Amino acid sequence: MVRVFKSDAGKEQVLRSYNELLGDWGTEVRELDIETPYGTTHCITAGEAGLPPLFLFHGVGDNSAVMWLLNIRELSRHFYCIAVDTLGGPGKSLPGARFNKQNFNQVDWINSVADGLKLEQFYAAGVSNGAYMVYNYTVNEPGRVLRAVCMEGGMVTAPLKSMIQTLLMMFPEIMIPTRGNLLKVARKLSSPASGLFDKHPEVGAHLVLLMKNHNQQAMFAHKLQRYDKDKAVAVRDKLYFLLGDYKLEHKKEFAGILKDDGFHYAVIPEAGHGINHEQPERVNRELIGFLLGQ
Repeated sequence: MVRVFKSDAGKEQVLRSYNELLGDWGTEVRELDIETPYGTTHCITAGEAGLPPLFLFHGVGDNSAVMWLLNIRELSRHFYCIAVDTLGGPGKSLPGARFNKQNFNQVDWINSVADGLKLEQFYAAGVSNGAYMVYNYTVNEPGRVLRAVCMEGGMVTAPLKSMIQTLLMMFPEIMIPTRGNLLKVARKLSSPASGLFDKHPEVGAHLVLLMKNHNQQAMFAHKLQRYDKDKAVAVRDKLYFLLGDYKLEHKKEFAGILKDDGFHYAVIPEAGHGINHEQPERVNRELIGFLLGQ
């Protein structure tokens, strides 16, 4: 069985903080566990069940409680939001015996979650690796996705190169994982102009907990599929990409694909990799506007 956290004590710390963050969401929530062939998937729902359903996916080292903290109040006014804790991530989902490189299929897993909630069609949005998951699901199951927003991620052309670039941004601080160094890592990924961690220290505090306690090898069952232009272009009107302007030069290959292949996208000022945290009001407007065609 995959060990998601490095220790039981670390897991307790993370989940205590997770529950505290849920108390700050500013809207009524319900927590659900959906059984899938790959393990138990934890979801947090917000918004009235009669509203259009919106799946929300977080990044590799994140969980739903922190990822949507600054967005959920507004999003839940327009959608029935389903924030999914990724299997293998530092949330409340519990990987099962078939969550491994040989058996795990990410698209089939998302189908299982949607089926468990009895949702045939829905909207979707994600950040970073969550954006890749949303993009990849949309190109493989276009009949189920009405529209999707991918923030700071999406198609992958060179999986290993992408992973190395992300790791390099974390050096050298990640080698000595003190609280101060880990907060520096979080700051390096965000635009200084956003003032994120000064405005919302609770976000930084939780991210530090995750970096200290999550066993990132638990995510290795998630395989990346390379960009297939024909499949992507066939559904490009369903997709909208949001990029932060911070260190945009590091994203020029990705931005080039979006431009050259005719995808809808926008660059958000004063935002970096934590785009939805750094500019929540702007991101909410963009997301709601595109998904609902406003």
